[in-house]
Amino acid sequence: MPGRDRMTGTAAASPRRELAILLACGALGAGGILLASRQELAKVIVRAPRPLPDTVTSVSAQDLRPAIAALAVAALASLAAVLATRGVLRRMTGLITVALGAGVAVLAAGQVTAGAALAAAGHAGASPASGSGAGTAPGSVTAGNGATGPTGSLAGLPVHVVLGGWGWRALIIAAAVLVVAAGAAIVVRGGRLPVMSGRYDRQAGSAAAAVERRPERPRHAASMWESLSAGADPTAGPE
Repeated sequence: MPGRDRMTGTAAASPRRELAILLACGALGAGGILLASRQELAKVIVRAPRPLPDTVTSVSAQDLRPAIAALAVAALASLAAVLATRGVLRRMTGLITVALGAGVAVLAAGQVTAGAALAAAGHAGASPASGSGAGTAPGSVTAGNGATGPTGSLAGLPVHVVLGGWGWRALIIAAAVLVVAAGAAIVVRGGRLPVMSGRYDRQAGSAAAAVERRPERPRHAASMWESLSAGADPTAGPE
Protein backbone atom coordinates (compact mmCIF):
# COMPACT_ATOMS: atom_id res chain seq x y z
CA MET A 1 0.00 0.00 0.00
CA PRO A 2 1.26 3.58 -0.67
CA GLY A 3 0.87 4.63 2.98
CA ARG A 4 2.80 1.62 4.25
CA ASP A 5 5.57 2.16 1.66
CA ARG A 6 5.85 5.79 2.72
CA MET A 7 6.15 4.83 6.38
CA THR A 8 8.78 2.20 5.55
CA GLY A 9 10.82 4.74 3.58
CA THR A 10 10.65 7.23 6.44
CA ALA A 11 11.74 4.61 8.98
CA ALA A 12 14.68 3.61 6.77
CA ALA A 13 15.74 7.21 6.26
CA SER A 14 15.70 8.01 9.99
CA PRO A 15 18.75 5.85 10.95
CA ARG A 16 20.68 7.23 7.99
CA ARG A 17 19.84 10.77 9.06
CA GLU A 18 20.90 9.98 12.62
CA LEU A 19 24.23 8.59 11.42
CA ALA A 20 24.81 11.67 9.26
CA ILE A 21 24.05 13.99 12.19
CA LEU A 22 26.41 12.11 14.52
CA LEU A 23 29.25 12.17 12.01
CA ALA A 24 28.64 15.85 11.24
CA CYS A 25 28.72 16.76 14.95
CA GLY A 26 31.95 14.83 15.46
CA ALA A 27 33.56 16.41 12.41
CA LEU A 28 32.42 19.85 13.56
CA GLY A 29 34.01 19.27 16.95
CA ALA A 30 37.29 18.07 15.45
CA GLY A 31 37.34 21.03 13.06
CA GLY A 32 36.74 23.43 15.93
CA ILE A 33 39.67 21.91 17.82
CA LEU A 34 41.97 22.34 14.82
CA LEU A 35 40.83 25.95 14.35
CA ALA A 36 41.15 26.98 17.98
CA SER A 37 44.51 25.24 18.44
CA ARG A 38 46.09 27.71 16.01
CA GLN A 39 44.99 30.78 17.93
CA GLU A 40 47.15 32.79 20.32
CA LEU A 41 47.32 31.74 23.95
CA ALA A 42 50.33 33.77 25.07
CA LYS A 43 52.79 36.45 23.99
CA VAL A 44 56.50 36.55 24.69
CA ILE A 45 57.80 40.13 24.51
CA VAL A 46 61.50 40.89 24.48
CA ARG A 47 62.04 44.49 25.62
CA ALA A 48 64.66 46.17 23.49
CA PRO A 49 66.33 49.44 24.49
CA ARG A 50 64.93 52.58 22.88
CA PRO A 51 64.62 53.44 20.03
CA LEU A 52 64.65 49.74 18.98
CA PRO A 53 61.22 48.06 18.77
CA ASP A 54 60.23 45.22 21.05
CA THR A 55 60.20 41.65 19.70
CA VAL A 56 56.81 39.98 20.15
CA THR A 57 56.40 36.21 19.64
CA SER A 58 52.90 34.75 19.52
CA VAL A 59 52.42 31.31 21.11
CA SER A 60 49.43 29.16 20.14
CA ALA A 61 47.94 26.02 21.61
CA GLN A 62 49.60 24.09 18.78
CA ASP A 63 52.97 25.42 19.97
CA LEU A 64 52.29 24.68 23.63
CA ARG A 65 50.61 21.28 23.20
CA PRO A 66 51.13 19.80 19.71
CA ALA A 67 49.29 16.63 20.72
CA ILE A 68 45.94 18.49 20.60
CA ALA A 69 45.94 18.82 16.82
CA ALA A 70 47.20 15.26 16.39
CA LEU A 71 44.36 13.90 18.51
CA ALA A 72 41.82 15.96 16.54
CA VAL A 73 43.07 14.50 13.23
CA ALA A 74 42.91 11.00 14.73
CA ALA A 75 39.32 11.69 15.83
CA LEU A 76 38.42 12.63 12.25
CA ALA A 77 39.95 9.37 11.03
CA SER A 78 38.02 7.34 13.60
CA LEU A 79 34.76 9.02 12.58
CA ALA A 80 35.45 8.15 8.95
CA ALA A 81 36.10 4.54 9.99
CA VAL A 82 32.56 4.34 11.39
CA LEU A 83 31.24 4.17 7.82
CA ALA A 84 33.28 1.06 7.05
CA THR A 85 32.68 -0.87 10.28
CA ARG A 86 29.76 -2.64 11.91
CA GLY A 87 28.91 -4.44 15.13
CA VAL A 88 31.69 -4.74 17.69
CA LEU A 89 34.24 -2.97 15.49
CA ARG A 90 31.95 0.04 15.16
CA ARG A 91 31.50 0.25 18.92
CA MET A 92 35.26 0.01 19.41
CA THR A 93 35.68 2.86 16.92
CA GLY A 94 33.23 4.90 18.99
CA LEU A 95 35.21 4.16 22.15
CA ILE A 96 38.40 5.32 20.43
CA THR A 97 36.65 8.54 19.43
CA VAL A 98 35.57 9.10 23.03
CA ALA A 99 39.13 8.56 24.28
CA LEU A 100 40.56 10.97 21.70
CA GLY A 101 38.07 13.69 22.58
CA ALA A 102 38.69 13.23 26.30
CA GLY A 103 42.44 13.48 25.72
CA VAL A 104 41.99 16.81 23.92
CA ALA A 105 39.84 18.16 26.75
CA VAL A 106 42.41 17.16 29.39
CA LEU A 107 45.27 18.78 27.48
CA ALA A 108 43.32 21.98 26.85
CA ALA A 109 42.29 22.26 30.50
CA GLY A 110 45.89 22.02 31.72
CA GLN A 111 47.56 25.09 33.17
CA VAL A 112 49.58 27.28 30.81
CA THR A 113 52.68 28.63 32.54
CA ALA A 114 55.09 31.37 31.59
CA GLY A 115 57.93 28.86 31.44
CA ALA A 116 56.03 26.75 28.90
CA ALA A 117 55.33 29.84 26.80
CA LEU A 118 59.02 30.77 26.87
CA ALA A 119 60.02 27.27 25.79
CA ALA A 120 57.44 27.22 22.99
CA ALA A 121 58.64 30.60 21.75
CA GLY A 122 62.23 29.37 21.58
CA HIS A 123 63.36 31.37 24.62
CA ALA A 124 63.97 28.42 26.91
CA GLY A 125 67.21 30.01 28.07
CA ALA A 126 65.41 32.98 29.58
CA SER A 127 65.14 32.53 33.34
CA PRO A 128 62.28 34.06 35.32
CA ALA A 129 63.12 36.76 37.81
CA SER A 130 63.82 35.54 41.30
CA GLY A 131 60.74 35.11 43.44
CA SER A 132 58.24 35.59 40.59
CA GLY A 133 57.51 31.87 40.00
CA ALA A 134 55.40 30.53 37.15
CA GLY A 135 52.14 32.29 37.95
CA THR A 136 50.84 35.64 36.80
CA ALA A 137 51.56 38.96 38.38
CA PRO A 138 48.33 40.54 39.68
CA GLY A 139 47.28 43.95 38.47
CA SER A 140 49.14 44.00 35.15
CA VAL A 141 46.42 43.17 32.61
CA THR A 142 47.01 43.61 28.89
CA ALA A 143 43.91 44.73 26.94
CA GLY A 144 41.70 42.60 29.16
CA ASN A 145 43.10 39.40 27.69
CA GLY A 146 45.20 38.17 30.55
CA ALA A 147 47.85 39.07 33.07
CA THR A 148 51.55 39.65 32.78
CA GLY A 149 53.78 36.79 33.76
CA PRO A 150 57.29 36.77 35.14
CA THR A 151 60.05 38.88 33.73
CA GLY A 152 63.34 37.28 32.85
CA SER A 153 66.49 38.05 30.92
CA LEU A 154 67.42 37.00 27.39
CA ALA A 155 70.89 38.14 26.23
CA GLY A 156 70.71 40.97 28.73
CA LEU A 157 67.19 42.04 27.62
CA PRO A 158 64.08 41.74 29.80
CA VAL A 159 61.48 39.19 28.70
CA HIS A 160 57.79 39.78 29.31
CA VAL A 161 55.17 36.98 29.10
CA VAL A 162 51.48 37.78 28.63
CA LEU A 163 49.12 34.84 29.19
CA GLY A 164 45.65 34.87 27.65
CA GLY A 165 43.46 33.10 25.14
CA TRP A 166 41.09 31.69 27.74
CA GLY A 167 38.21 31.86 25.26
CA TRP A 168 40.07 29.74 22.71
CA ARG A 169 40.88 27.15 25.35
CA ALA A 170 37.19 27.03 26.31
CA LEU A 171 36.32 26.52 22.65
CA ILE A 172 38.76 23.61 22.42
CA ILE A 173 37.18 21.99 25.47
CA ALA A 174 33.64 22.51 24.13
CA ALA A 175 34.61 21.04 20.74
CA ALA A 176 36.24 18.07 22.51
CA VAL A 177 33.01 17.48 24.44
CA LEU A 178 31.16 17.42 21.11
CA VAL A 179 33.56 14.76 19.82
CA VAL A 180 33.09 12.72 23.01
CA ALA A 181 29.29 12.96 22.69
CA ALA A 182 29.40 11.78 19.07
CA GLY A 183 31.63 8.84 20.00
CA ALA A 184 29.41 7.88 22.94
CA ALA A 185 26.32 7.94 20.72
CA ILE A 186 28.06 5.66 18.23
CA VAL A 187 28.89 3.22 21.04
CA VAL A 188 25.30 3.17 22.30
CA ARG A 189 23.47 3.14 18.97
CA GLY A 190 26.07 1.57 16.71
CA GLY A 191 23.99 -1.56 16.16
CA ARG A 192 20.94 0.45 15.01
CA LEU A 193 22.81 2.69 12.60
CA PRO A 194 23.00 1.62 8.95
CA VAL A 195 26.15 0.37 7.28
CA MET A 196 26.90 2.52 4.27
CA SER A 197 28.75 -0.22 2.39
CA GLY A 198 25.76 -2.58 2.51
CA ARG A 199 23.99 -0.75 -0.31
CA TYR A 200 26.89 -1.29 -2.66
CA ASP A 201 27.06 -4.96 -1.68
CA ARG A 202 23.40 -5.36 -2.58
CA GLN A 203 23.91 -3.60 -5.89
CA ALA A 204 26.88 -5.82 -6.71
CA GLY A 205 24.88 -8.92 -5.79
CA SER A 206 21.94 -7.81 -7.96
CA ALA A 207 24.25 -7.19 -10.92
CA ALA A 208 25.84 -10.64 -10.50
CA ALA A 209 22.42 -12.27 -10.31
CA ALA A 210 21.31 -10.45 -13.47
CA VAL A 211 24.38 -11.73 -15.30
CA GLU A 212 23.64 -15.29 -14.15
CA ARG A 213 20.02 -15.02 -15.28
CA ARG A 214 20.98 -13.68 -18.72
CA PRO A 215 20.26 -16.42 -21.31
CA GLU A 216 23.15 -17.75 -23.33
CA ARG A 217 23.27 -17.10 -27.05
CA PRO A 218 22.03 -20.12 -29.02
CA ARG A 219 24.92 -20.19 -31.47
CA HIS A 220 28.37 -18.73 -31.61
CA ALA A 221 29.10 -16.18 -34.32
CA ALA A 222 31.63 -18.54 -35.95
CA SER A 223 29.00 -21.31 -36.16
CA MET A 224 26.60 -18.96 -37.93
CA TRP A 225 29.23 -18.11 -40.56
CA GLU A 226 29.93 -21.83 -41.12
CA SER A 227 26.20 -22.48 -41.62
CA LEU A 228 25.96 -19.66 -44.15
CA SER A 229 28.99 -21.04 -46.04
CA ALA A 230 27.32 -24.48 -46.18
CA GLY A 231 24.13 -22.96 -47.66
CA ALA A 232 22.01 -23.59 -44.53
CA ASP A 233 19.76 -21.09 -42.79
CA PRO A 234 21.29 -20.44 -39.32
CA THR A 235 18.10 -18.78 -38.05
CA ALA A 236 15.92 -21.81 -38.67
CA GLY A 237 15.12 -23.85 -35.57
CA PRO A 238 15.56 -27.62 -35.34
CA GLU A 239 12.85 -29.68 -37.03
